[in-house]
Amino acid sequence: MKRTILFSKYIVAILFAAILAVGCKKESGFHNIPLVVTNTNADTYNYLKSKPGVYDSLLFLIDRFGLQKTLTDSTVTLFAPSNASFQLAIANLNSARRAQGKGAVYLKDIANGRAGYPAGVARNKAIRDSAHLDTMISRYIIKNKYVSTDFAIGDGQTIRSVRGNYPMHGLRIFADAEGFQGGGVEIIQFSNTKRSLFVQRWEKATTTSVNIGTKNGIVHLLRPDHVFGFQEFISRLTLIPPPPSIFNVVTDNFFPLWNDTNEFDGRVSSGETFAKARDNSVLTKFICNFNVNSNQTQMYWYPRKVDEVTKLLVSDPRIVNSYTMTTANDSKLYRERDPKAFRLEGTLDANPANAKTAAWVVLDTRQDQEWTTNYQQKIFDFTNTRAYAGYRIIILQLGGAGNGTLFQISEWTMNYRTE
Repeated sequence: MKRTILFSKYIVAILFAAILAVGCKKESGFHNIPLVVTNTNADTYNYLKSKPGVYDSLLFLIDRFGLQKTLTDSTVTLFAPSNASFQLAIANLNSARRAQGKGAVYLKDIANGRAGYPAGVARNKAIRDSAHLDTMISRYIIKNKYVSTDFAIGDGQTIRSVRGNYPMHGLRIFADAEGFQGGGVEIIQFSNTKRSLFVQRWEKATTTSVNIGTKNGIVHLLRPDHVFGFQEFISRLTLIPPPPSIFNVVTDNFFPLWNDTNEFDGRVSSGETFAKARDNSVLTKFICNFNVNSNQTQMYWYPRKVDEVTKLLVSDPRIVNSYTMTTANDSKLYRERDPKAFRLEGTLDANPANAKTAAWVVLDTRQDQEWTTNYQQKIFDFTNTRAYAGYRIIILQLGGAGNGTLFQISEWTMNYRTE
């Protein structure tokens, strides 16, 4: 009887151990599925052609910008946006244009450089818009073949566009399914890195289908809610860039002035002097003290040239009808340092020694300027046909609560728009 009871205990122990072994076994979910590549006998270009009504907009841009050969005989990976992606982008663009009092434009108009603009500067802008489309479409076409498993190691990998070698990024993830988080089908997260090392600044899209093998490459299909061009589409097609700066940093006379008699350039930071505001780099900045009650934080520019006879620097009055300012590297953190209100003035007096007593003419005044991020450039156009011997910008008020004591700027330019 005792042997029977002992034998029964052994049986129970063995069964309990077996249950524990089964219960503690790692759940594999759906992650152990083998790589599946769906193959087609067509090249990448003709694969798209075989899907009428789905990739017509993509094909139109591929044809327009000479990428057909690339998708026919080059080894590439295509992240394919559908017609819906382009429809979203155009709808967003026209919404922004309506807010500016402009008419609607369409993809074919933009691609062909005739986006419904009047003559002059807008004609040149339409040509630039076409170039922007070329740039954006190229980023969806990647050098070499990449299947989903190529993006499975670590944090994925950087991949390069066929034109411009632009860095994009791919990362394999899994959808949720069957009650398991990340237990479903493979998805590739396709990101525009914006040349930034910080992932939080990237713009991301995801796929609906992956690993479609063609004769010359791989195709991954993007979700229809992806907006073509990522977040760059509207900004690229609504911005009219400034004309080139007309500063001559070698001959022109630049200087700042403050009401504080003890103030000097570089007092706040010896490495962030006024010269940094015109060095053509947003990575440097100018910073100085500011007194809201004095309105005496001023930036001066007197154009100069070398006289051909005397070889001396002489006054060189210039016409200006546009200027720009760009926020600093930490503007988003210190918004109380940004220029909120300011005034541009010109003088016919060519002597910088008379800067405080000369007769100045108001050319442009701005108020309630709001800056939202670092390295943000704003363009200020105004009407002027007269060449002045000197110009100055007077900072009247800073951002935030208006009680800032430091003013900073990464870049300042004066420009002339010919059209």
